[in-house]
Amino acid sequence: MTKLLAILRHITVVLAFMFLVFLVLDQFNPMMNFVDNAVSRWLLAGLCVCGVMQSAVGWGRGENALSSEKKAAKKHECDAASGGDLS
Repeated sequence: MTKLLAILRHITVVLAFMFLVFLVLDQFNPMMNFVDNAVSRWLLAGLCVCGVMQSAVGWGRGENALSSEKKAAKKHECDAASGGDLS
């Protein structure tokens, strides 16, 4: 499962950067039609699917911003209770 999540993260980042490059190139040369063609639509669909799958896997594993903040707060409380130096 961890390997799948790592692969999804890499694919998502690569596709996102591809679309950023396509958008910049399309601004400089709109006649090349980088953004509005069949290949770009399939790549955009792949980006959306990877993003949704990555979110679903993260939620299934209990990973979200609130849980990580709660874990950090709990660790901070445990360190303070044990008298550890936090500086």
